[in-house]
Amino acid sequence: MKLQKELKLMRDATMERMPQSIIQVFKDSINELRENQLKKNALQIGDKVPDLPLKNIHGGAVLLSELQQSEFLILNFYRGGWCPYCNLELREYERLRNDFNKMSIDIIGISSETPSRANNTTNKNALTFPVLTDVDAQLMKAIGIVFQLDKASKREYENFGMDFTEIHGNDNFELPVPAVYIINKDMQIVYTHFEEDYMTRLEPSELLNKKNLSLKTI
Repeated sequence: MKLQKELKLMRDATMERMPQSIIQVFKDSINELRENQLKKNALQIGDKVPDLPLKNIHGGAVLLSELQQSEFLILNFYRGGWCPYCNLELREYERLRNDFNKMSIDIIGISSETPSRANNTTNKNALTFPVLTDVDAQLMKAIGIVFQLDKASKREYENFGMDFTEIHGNDNFELPVPAVYIINKDMQIVYTHFEEDYMTRLEPSELLNKKNLSLKTI
């Protein structure tokens, strides 16, 4: 439970230093996502993920199917390299990558941050698996894991110095719910983990039990 311990330490530190008014803004945003049933309306196990083009850290186009070399492929949808919770999660997948590969499971990280920022995310976390850009969140929208920032959340992020027009290369102000989708060679979804609370993540080591990949959702 390595990741869970790190997440708890970060979450506790955040709650301690952040003003209650700001915490409430983000809590309200999380509750709104749950009320809107984003999770229920997203693609589910048995559905196929569309083979849309993504961009690698050099700006080159790559199809999702071109990355599907192993029996299973973990699609880790993260918010961006600016998100400390995402960085913890990405580093834990990197730590376990060899264990996943032994089971014919590989990993890719996907966000809508620009390729140059994805490159920065790769470098600062010493990632060896592909980190890709979903331009304008087209794949995320097709899967159903994207939401638009509400005015209050947008204001608070701006107060933190977050310029999403620069981060994403557009003015859509959209973020994905952190989610894990696992697909097989037929691009069929065999496992999902979807959590509206961005401070909560799946423990990657749970996926090392291969029987968990038999059409399971969390």
